[in-house]
Amino acid sequence: MSTLETLKQIIEDHRLVHIASIDEKGLPCVRGVDYASDDKLNIYFMTHKDTRKVAQLKNNEQVSFVIDHDCASMDDLMQLKYVKGSGVAEEVTAPETIQMAFGLLAQKMPFLTNLPFNPADMRVFKVIPTEVLVTDNTISFGHTEIVHI
Repeated sequence: MSTLETLKQIIEDHRLVHIASIDEKGLPCVRGVDYASDDKLNIYFMTHKDTRKVAQLKNNEQVSFVIDHDCASMDDLMQLKYVKGSGVAEEVTAPETIQMAFGLLAQKMPFLTNLPFNPADMRVFKVIPTEVLVTDNTISFGHTEIVHI
């Protein structure tokens, strides 16, 4: 399997991405968010308009991200494949793109359609990866390659 195929598999198989942004004091702030991606491997997530991450991303759109999972054993650790990278988080404002993002999220995680929220109170962000690294411990422990998207 190529590194690009491994990247696509990881993005498809996982539902949680850890996004790091910078707060008003210049400190990193990390949180997990449910996500979906498009065929260009952009990452979409939604959040309430009044969250700290909305304010942080409006102030500085540069983010780092990780898609991974924990391991319960050494065997699990030796099978681990994960993604880390950096990118630009843009708030999505075009209605057709918001609908597309909601559709991707609902397809990947149907339970999100049952959240008790007013859609007008939500914001959608698209993370455009600028650097993506794939670590594949099945090749060798810590084996990491850059993927050019």
